[in-house]
Amino acid sequence: MNKIKIYQFTDPVCVWCWGNEPVVRALDYLYGDKIAIEYVMGGLIEDITTLYDLSGPKSTIIERANEIIANNWIAASTRHGMPVNTEHMSLFSERYPSSFPQNIAYEAAKRINPSLAKKFLRRIREATFIEQRRTSQMDVLVELAAETGFDAAQFVDEYTTGSAPGDFMQERMKCRRNGITGFPSYLIKNGSTKIILGGYQNLSTLHTVIGRLSDGKIKPRKVGPSQANVVDFMQQCSSTYPVEIEVAFGLDRNKTDLIISQLARSGRITSTPVGNGERLMVAAKAKSPSAHRQKARKTTSAQANQIATKDKNKVESEKEVVK
Repeated sequence: MNKIKIYQFTDPVCVWCWGNEPVVRALDYLYGDKIAIEYVMGGLIEDITTLYDLSGPKSTIIERANEIIANNWIAASTRHGMPVNTEHMSLFSERYPSSFPQNIAYEAAKRINPSLAKKFLRRIREATFIEQRRTSQMDVLVELAAETGFDAAQFVDEYTTGSAPGDFMQERMKCRRNGITGFPSYLIKNGSTKIILGGYQNLSTLHTVIGRLSDGKIKPRKVGPSQANVVDFMQQCSSTYPVEIEVAFGLDRNKTDLIISQLARSGRITSTPVGNGERLMVAAKAKSPSAHRQKARKTTSAQANQIATKDKNKVESEKEVVK
């Protein structure tokens, strides 16, 4: 039997792609190696100054665009449930007006380690939507890559002198060839048979498509919402958000909150307020990721700055080529 392949056409800073993280995580958890999930970078924002019909000085346009995007994030979050943090939102600036760097960064990571690149993409999304970090900056991308497990120098080399920018352009062409006009969109394929779904998708729709493409032979495993199973699910990633548990186990929000409170009281998980929601971590690892991030910042900060300075002209050149 052919493995079902699911391609998400995406951008690291697309709020609806962030909102579809619970569905993607649930698919991975429930189907395992019966399916393969891949990401196709589409490049959501080439230049923020041209995204909206705004006039005035460039700095004013960008400031207003950031405000519009922040409001869009809040509206989207109320619908899909993944939290966002929009206080003093300034993702874009005159020096960093594009989301292309994040797309290229993913392609660089994929060339080094495709499996780890997926965790890196998740980390970029978190840093963007939860931590209010300007993830188009090279030093931030280097730090996030190091936190994920990449060698900082290797990552920068791949980003600046490797084939990552060209790979990104090929991925954008793939979007056009498949008629993709918005993110996220999905191409679900079994052999030569494929189905394209445009826009944000719920888990039941993807269950139906997978069943149809496999003639009912590929089914999700049945996993009850026990505390042990929820902790096992959470260990897939360094952090989890309540709606991800809700989607993966088919729960309503009240039942999800009850399980979370029980796990927190027993000391098995920790909960931290973030933006308009909360971030959950398995207690045994609660200190480890944080300590790792602190260590990464200390050990890569000087290195990242040195690399970023050394390769500044190369980085800017690559951005112009992509544009």
